[in-house]
Amino acid sequence: MNGGEMFFVMFLCLLFFGSSKLPGLAKAMGQSVREFKKAANEVEDSFNTAVKEEDRKKALAQLPPPPPPASGGPLDTVQNKPGQPPEKL
Repeated sequence: MNGGEMFFVMFLCLLFFGSSKLPGLAKAMGQSVREFKKAANEVEDSFNTAVKEEDRKKALAQLPPPPPPASGGPLDTVQNKPGQPPEKL
């Protein structure tokens, strides 16, 4: 919009709404634009969060499985004689 078009739009607003209602109209429009931007940012943030979570799940799925637990360690070789209570570790 150039200066002439802007002046024409402002003149039409003044004719339609009157000089007493223009400040309230401008305030309402400003609040509407602010709410719209806030909602758009929330949608964008939730989308980005969902994408990051999906990427994290894919990365975890590509990791090799953990090795099985080792056997034959010192805890596996402890044996009690018959009639004895179990040893406390």
